[in-house]
Amino acid sequence: MSEAQFGLTGATGTEAPVVTAMGDIDLANVNEFQDALTKAANGAPALTVDLSRVSYCDSSAVRALFSVAGTTKLSLVIGSTGPIKTLLSVSGLDRVASVVTADE
Repeated sequence: MSEAQFGLTGATGTEAPVVTAMGDIDLANVNEFQDALTKAANGAPALTVDLSRVSYCDSSAVRALFSVAGTTKLSLVIGSTGPIKTLLSVSGLDRVASVVTADE
């Protein structure tokens, strides 16, 4: 299992802050993911989360994303195919967040 890496790019001008994730997001590292989301969303009216390089995420990651979507305008960047696209649809995250497909 690969370990996820999380990055944060602060807001610039009219651009929302961006949290970038790669690898797996699961119980082993969801607290780190949640911390990055919370830090980025703090005081921001919108947040972008780039999941285009995430290969797997479990329900704990979905809960973290739902919690942020409750307090800020959430945009998710995903790959055009793969398990993340299906997960967003099944979980309903695609109904509470804007979903954009990354250019491949």
